[in-house]
Amino acid sequence: MTNLNDSKITHDPIDHYEGYWMIFVLLFVLFIAIALVGQMFFIDWRIWLPGAEKSMTLLDGVSSSVHTVISQVI
Repeated sequence: MTNLNDSKITHDPIDHYEGYWMIFVLLFVLFIAIALVGQMFFIDWRIWLPGAEKSMTLLDGVSSSVHTVISQVI
């Protein structure tokens, strides 16, 4: 006789966090590239990224924009 517990699918919450971090890292790399190109050409890149308008440093602006986009996506 088959065991009924073998047929149940369990969802590990770690998988959810891995997906979140994958999205975070991909968006962070993309937004840091936009910010670095903007810095190199002396362009105000903060208006391009949502949530980065009032940030004072490059990493703060990129991090806040990534969190803003993730909150809208998830």
